Amino acid sequence: MMMSQYLKIATCIFLMGALTACEHEDEPFAGPSLIDRYGDFTVIQELSVNTTLVDFAAGETVIFTAEFNISVDWVIEITGTETGAVKRITGFDKFINAENATWIGNTTDLPFFSTEMCTVELLVPEQEDFVNTADVEIVSTRVYPGSLFTDFEAEPGSAIQFGNFEFELTNQTGRQNNAIAAQGDYFYFLQGTDNVVPNFFVGLINISSNITGETYAPLPTTIPENLYFNCFIRSSGTPHGIAVIQFVFDSNDSGAFEDGTDQTFQLPGDFPLNWTGWRHINHSMSEVGMTQAQLQKLVTIRVLLISDMNSQPSPPISVEFAIDYLTFTQGGPLQL
Repeated sequence: MMMSQYLKIATCIFLMGALTACEHEDEPFAGPSLIDRYGDFTVIQELSVNTTLVDFAAGETVIFTAEFNISVDWVIEITGTETGAVKRITGFDKFINAENATWIGNTTDLPFFSTEMCTVELLVPEQEDFVNTADVEIVSTRVYPGSLFTDFEAEPGSAIQFGNFEFELTNQTGRQNNAIAAQGDYFYFLQGTDNVVPNFFVGLINISSNITGETYAPLPTTIPENLYFNCFIRSSGTPHGIAVIQFVFDSNDSGAFEDGTDQTFQLPGDFPLNWTGWRHINHSMSEVGMTQAQLQKLVTIRVLLISDMNSQPSPPISVEFAIDYLTFTQGGPLQL
C-alpha cells in the first residue's frame, strides 16, 4: 500500500473521532458532577420549618427545608426537652424538603414524645462546625394504630392483682410516675429480692382484660399470624433479673382468670434484663401458640419478675423492671 493511502486512512479515522467527540459535547451528563459531590460546602438556604406548633393527633406534620450547594449526608435530630425522646431523619441530597424530611410525630429512640417543646438540629457529619437549629412545640401527640390493652394512665383498681405469695416484691412495686414513662406519664414497676427465701420467682401481676372495659381483650384481629403483641420494657441494666410475659385463655368461659383452670401461653423466650432504658418488645401471637378461638377469649395478661439465681451473688441483690404501653397491632409490629 502506498504511503499516501496510509495518510488518507489515518486522516479519515482522525476526522471520525473528532466528529464523535463533538457530538458528545452536546449530550447531557448522567449523574452528579464531581463539583456537586466534592466541591466546597456552602449553605444556600438555612433550616426552616413549616410550623412551630404541631397537632399530630389531628394529622398535622412538620416539614423541614434547607438547601446546600452540593449533595451531602445530613441528619435532622429532634429531641423532646421533657421526655428526651429522639427522632432522626437522615438523607443524602443537596435539597431538604417535604419529600425527604417530613415528621409525623413518631420516634426513633424511646420514649414517645409528649406535649412538649422540641429542639431541632440539622447536622452535616462531614462539616463538624455546621449546625442549624429550630424549635417545634407539640400540642398533641401522634395517635398510634392498634388496640391498646393498657398504658397505666388510669388507675387500674382491681384490674391488676398481685401474685406475691411467699415472693418478695418490695413496696416500690406498683403504678409509678417517678421517672420518664415510655408513653404518657405512668408505667408499672416491679421490684423484688430473694433475701428471705431463695425463690426463682420474685413476683407477678395479673392484668385482667376488664382494664379495657371488656370481658375479653379487644383485638384488631384474632388471626394469630396477623396479630402482634407490643409492649415497652425498661431495664436498669442489672444483670440478674428476667422478665416474662404470659397470656391467659378463659378455658371454662367464666369471664375471669382462674388460676389452675385457665390455660396459659408465654411469649417465646425470657427477657434477661441486661440493657439500659426502654426497649420495644413485639411478637406475633402465632409465636405464642394461641389459636384464633383462644384469642377470642384472652382474659388476662400476666407479667412476671424472675431472679436468675444461678448468677446471683450471696446474698442476692434486688431485681426490677418497668413495663408500659401494652397494645395489639394487625399485620406487623407497632411502627415507632
